[in-house]
Amino acid sequence: MAGVTHLHAASGFSARYGASHPEALVRRATELDMGTLTLTDRDTVAGAVRFAKACAKYGVRPVFGVELAVAAHAPEEVAKRRTPVRGGAHVAEPPLRITLLAKNMPGWARRLDADGLAQAVREQAARAASRWSGAYLG
Repeated sequence: MAGVTHLHAASGFSARYGASHPEALVRRATELDMGTLTLTDRDTVAGAVRFAKACAKYGVRPVFGVELAVAAHAPEEVAKRRTPVRGGAHVAEPPLRITLLAKNMPGWARRLDADGLAQAVREQAARAASRWSGAYLG
């Protein structure tokens, strides 16, 4: 797998979606001869520091990102909710998610800035919606 870069990896900091510690992800990338790895946790950048330290330790080039819910999900009104087959809770997913990757450190700093992040999400979501609506919705 030399030369392959995984651009969408979630760590255990992504609730319900990732299970591995960032260091375990980087260690596995090293075992697979991947020189670069991207961490895109869902709605959080909490694993970024551990990811950066692990990348420095193992000699892997880090790419930082985040996967964000752009719009809140409004669940449909249901008369009677059924219990999931294998237990657990119902999870209402947002209708639109966007993955943002930082090109460089100033880009990452902007992603961490709450106002800049919110503005970037709004701008990218608007561009994506205009591009994809014509292609898929006719």
